[in-house]
Amino acid sequence: MALLSEKVSNYISDDLVFSILSKLSLKSLNRFTCVRKSWVLLFENPHFMSMYRKNFISNNRSYYYDDTSLLLKQTLLDFENHSMLYLLSGEKFDNRIKLDWPPPFQDNDRHINILGSGINGILCLYVEGTSSKVVVWNPSIQEFKIIPPSPVLSVPPYVNVVLKLHGFGYDSVRDDYKIIRYVDFFPDPYNFKYDSRNVISSKRPYKYKPLWEIYSLKSNSWRKLDLDMTIFCHYLSRRGVQHKVYLNGVCHWLGNTETNMDNICLISFDLSNEVFFRTFIPSITDDGINLELVNYHLGLLNKSIALIFNIIQTQTFHISVLGEIGVEESWTKLFIVGPLPYLGHPIGIGKSRNIFFIKENDELVWCDLSTNTIQETGMKGNLFFCQIVNYNL
Repeated sequence: MALLSEKVSNYISDDLVFSILSKLSLKSLNRFTCVRKSWVLLFENPHFMSMYRKNFISNNRSYYYDDTSLLLKQTLLDFENHSMLYLLSGEKFDNRIKLDWPPPFQDNDRHINILGSGINGILCLYVEGTSSKVVVWNPSIQEFKIIPPSPVLSVPPYVNVVLKLHGFGYDSVRDDYKIIRYVDFFPDPYNFKYDSRNVISSKRPYKYKPLWEIYSLKSNSWRKLDLDMTIFCHYLSRRGVQHKVYLNGVCHWLGNTETNMDNICLISFDLSNEVFFRTFIPSITDDGINLELVNYHLGLLNKSIALIFNIIQTQTFHISVLGEIGVEESWTKLFIVGPLPYLGHPIGIGKSRNIFFIKENDELVWCDLSTNTIQETGMKGNLFFCQIVNYNL
């Protein structure tokens, strides 16, 4: 009888195991798969994955999102290309308040973009095509700060400077807001002047090498970073991927190298330690997918890094979530949305479970991942000129 009791006490039903494990974070769950051989197959179990998805989109929802609103940035595709900003609220985002841009952009509101998302009520704005015009702005109290130029911008007239903003975030260690960007130099053929001391190649001026810079709001200055990081996101931006995200002191963006343009990875830069991490994204070529028919979108889904594969070939969205930075195997495919005959392009993730995307007719709609239903907003947008970002006060 004692032996039977011992056997019973050592047995845990699958339902109880699934209930417990489905509440873990992806990072913890990946580590727990080492405990038992059967747990390695958890991600292939439809019943468990259904439980996990349900818990994933509901865990900590109220704590993180109660004070979160959404900002919609639109640019009218007319002769002037004016940009507009709306604060969205309500269960179906039907409450809209138009916000005025801060004074530095009121005389010229063309091609304004939001870098990352709102952090503690603060936004980082910049002008499309000329990243030298950057403003940090708090809409709730109408305070703004024009970011000063960097000393590296002082170059001869025959040198063009190309600036690529990659991240805006908060350094909690130093209580400071920071911006990171990539600076490159190219010859200007319209102001070409031969200088034997600075021979200009077809690629870039001899004396001007690309570099990374970081701006500190506390010191109001730019500083060169000692980074050996040649991965950036200019190639992906041609596919419409212009989104960067911030989470817990780390800026993230999708990037690739000049030597391997198809090997896409997630770049994560820690604002406190000033180090970066690289996480390659999961391959989808094994599914017979044509990479030329795939678009990518990076976002935050319930406090986790999420990657949306927009697969035009199958008219579906595949959403994978990262369990641990730097560990490629920790990407987990959690959701498949579709097929949708009117598949458009994702432009942002709102609150805990809403994916916003633009349909082929430029209509702005959103998908509720908990119900897998599509809701209309009654608004229109354009893939390359429309943004949805979370705004936390």
